[in-house]
Amino acid sequence: MWMNSANLAGVGGSHRIEVQRKVEFLRHTVAVQVSSLFRRHRPVMVAAILVAVLATGCSGGTRPTLTDERLVETPDSAAAPTVAGATAGTAEESAGTAARGPGEVEALVVEVLEIFPHDTTASTQGLELHNGVFLESTGLYGRSDIRRVDPATGNVLQVIPIDQQFFAEGLTRVDDQVIQLTWLENTAFYWDAATLERIKEVSYPGDGWGLCYDGSRLIMTDGTPQLIFRDPMTFDETGRIPVTLNGQEVYNLNELECVNGMVWANIWQTELIARIDPATGVVTGLVDAITLDAPTEPESAVLNGIAWDASTQSFYVTGKLWPNMYRVNFVPAPTG
Repeated sequence: MWMNSANLAGVGGSHRIEVQRKVEFLRHTVAVQVSSLFRRHRPVMVAAILVAVLATGCSGGTRPTLTDERLVETPDSAAAPTVAGATAGTAEESAGTAARGPGEVEALVVEVLEIFPHDTTASTQGLELHNGVFLESTGLYGRSDIRRVDPATGNVLQVIPIDQQFFAEGLTRVDDQVIQLTWLENTAFYWDAATLERIKEVSYPGDGWGLCYDGSRLIMTDGTPQLIFRDPMTFDETGRIPVTLNGQEVYNLNELECVNGMVWANIWQTELIARIDPATGVVTGLVDAITLDAPTEPESAVLNGIAWDASTQSFYVTGKLWPNMYRVNFVPAPTG
C-alpha cells in the first residue's frame, strides 16, 4: 500500500493546492466535458486541465451541461432532468440502482480511500480484480499485453505480450476465462484466468473498446453510442441498445465494469464515468473524477480503468500511463 485513508490528510501542501485548484474549476470543466459528449471529429477548446472529447453531430434538441447541482440545458429546450441531490448512501447503493425520480441523473464524485502505485508504462485499456489480483489489459501497437498485477504494490506478477500487429483493448473475466478485445483488428482473445494461457481467438466486426460481463452476457462498446450484447461462449452478437443522456446519444464509451445490474463506463478523453442502465441505455449517473491527481502529460494519459472490489464494496480506478491506482467510493456530489 502506498497511501491509505489514515495518512491522506498528510499529503503535502502543493498537492492540497492542486486538489483545491481542481475543485475550483469543477463547474467549468465538467460543463465542457458533458456538453462535448454528443459531437465528434471536431477540435475543441482546452478547458482548464482537460481536453474534452467531441462526438458527432446532433442537430437541434438539448445540449445538457453539468454544474455542481444539476443538469441544465442550453436554450434549445426548456425541460431538463435534474441531478439527484446529495443524500446519505452506501457505495453499494451507488454501484447499483438507488431510487431516483423519473429523468434524474445522479451527480457523483470520487471519495479516495487508498492510493497505490501503478506502472507508468501501462496504457491501461481494461481492468478487473480477480482473487485479489488485477487482470489488466494494456494497449498500443508493439506494447500491448495482458498481465496479472499485485494491487498493493503495483508489481507485475505475470505478463504475456500481444503480437505487435494488435492494439489490445478492454477485457473481462467469465468464470475461468478472460476475454480481451483488440481495437481495429476485429479479434478477441480468450485466456485461461489462472495461467494466462491463450485458449482461442474469435473474430467480430467493427472496433473493440470496452468489455464487461454481467453474469449472463458480455457487454461491449466500439466507440459508437451503443452497448453491444454478446454471447460469452461464442462471442456472437445477441442485441444492442443506444446509450443516451437527456435524449442525446453518448459516444466514446471506453473501459467498462458491470456491477449490480449497471454498466460503468469511462468516457474517453474526459474525467467522467457514466453509470448506464443496460435495460434502457439511459445514463442514470455521472461521476466527476477531476479531483484525482492525474498526470497532465502526455496527452494520452487519460482516465481509463475501473474494477469493482466486491469484498470492500468499492472501486479501483486508474488511467493510461498513470502513476497511481485509486481505491474509491462513488458518492453523491455535495450541493450548495
